[in-house]
Amino acid sequence: MQDWKFQRLRLWTKLLDIPSKLTKIKTHWQILSILLAGSILRFFNLGLIPGPIFDEVFYPVFALNYLSGETFFSVHPPLGSYILTLGIYVYDLLPWTESINFSLAQVGDVNPLSYRWIGATSGVALVYVGYKLALELFNHKHFALLVALFFMLDGSLLVDSRLGLINVFFTLFGFIAVLFFVRGNKNNNLGHFLLSGLMLGAAFSVKWNGLGFWLALISFSFLFFIFHRLELHYRDEYERGGLSKFLSLIFLPFFIYLIFWIPELIHNENTLVDKHSQMIDYHFSDTDQKAHPYSSPWYTWPLMIRPIGYFFNSESIIAGGGDSIEIFTAIHLFPNPALNLLAFIAVIILSFKWIEQIAKSYGTKKVTEDTYVMTVILIGFYANFLPWAVASRSTFIYHYQPSACFSFMALAFLLYRLTDKRKSENMSLYYLTLILVLVSAVYWLPLQLGLEITSESFYSRMWFDTWI
Repeated sequence: MQDWKFQRLRLWTKLLDIPSKLTKIKTHWQILSILLAGSILRFFNLGLIPGPIFDEVFYPVFALNYLSGETFFSVHPPLGSYILTLGIYVYDLLPWTESINFSLAQVGDVNPLSYRWIGATSGVALVYVGYKLALELFNHKHFALLVALFFMLDGSLLVDSRLGLINVFFTLFGFIAVLFFVRGNKNNNLGHFLLSGLMLGAAFSVKWNGLGFWLALISFSFLFFIFHRLELHYRDEYERGGLSKFLSLIFLPFFIYLIFWIPELIHNENTLVDKHSQMIDYHFSDTDQKAHPYSSPWYTWPLMIRPIGYFFNSESIIAGGGDSIEIFTAIHLFPNPALNLLAFIAVIILSFKWIEQIAKSYGTKKVTEDTYVMTVILIGFYANFLPWAVASRSTFIYHYQPSACFSFMALAFLLYRLTDKRKSENMSLYYLTLILVLVSAVYWLPLQLGLEITSESFYSRMWFDTWI
């Protein structure tokens, strides 16, 4: 009896250990502030603009079909729609929300918060995962905070996480997979490799685009195998765990992919072979007839030549002097222009630095920590970017999101290294870059949040005809 009381007292003491909790907050206040800002941006007026917007005519509809029992056809794997189904179902369970009659509900009739909140939550989680991955790669908090800041400020990630779309899900799963793979390499932990494989399977169970993360980890493992054969050593633990890596990269992700299909095949009364035949036919047949006015070639994405207009509405109001003012409400999938361009330049610089570092490694027979970090970042970027060069279907700037995240890591790494010697010119370039990214984020924020602005303000932000 006394032991039970003692244990209970210890539990309450731990729960009420306020000084310890305040110390943790003080230690982590920077990342907590970034996550708070990211949450505000992603949840602000989330349900104000009614749906469906852009591809919300598909994914939330599919989620409602799962809940109503109605059959349907989707051109993507089912996990993204499962997640939106969960979001709507949980929203319906909340005591302060309006009840949804799933058998009769149409997507335009339900509160858009029901299918948008889970994407916004995933968008915030992606910022934190980027921070943890940066710490795992290169244990310097400054670098990790820059990565989190750039993930938080990117307009493309922001817009897609505020709508009932599914891109943010596979990007999140992909980065969790990379995080656990890097962690597994460090400690040769089978559990971390298995979690990585699980998340890889989840990534391309949302969209086949998620295979870019699988290609990245395959390429990374192969490259380090080549390093080992050439007697270029980084850490001993990276040269062990061959079976664990094989299971987590080759077998487990595709097994998980098959498992995720089971509810979909039962619901829509289809076979796995027929379903994939239909999807392949959609993505690879008659692609010329499926052109879209907002499609853009893969090589234009880093230059942000063709953003996507998701929503537009205009109304005229009478000002105090009797003049008519036109007010626009628009949502554009609009990356942060300064961040997008500077991050791509960082990738190019890092690519040349990587070649230089590898050349030095032949003499020293050592792969430096900087070379390791650059290897992960560059493989992540190119594995998610270059395969689009052979895509025959219409492509869009949102396909660049995973690659863009790795490019943000490249920029963060170069900026961190600029501060090493703290030369005045280095610090000036560092602060100028941050100022440009922050000013760019604020300036184009109305087009990402769907804020009301005058027509003059709208067109002043459209620097090129292709942006409209």
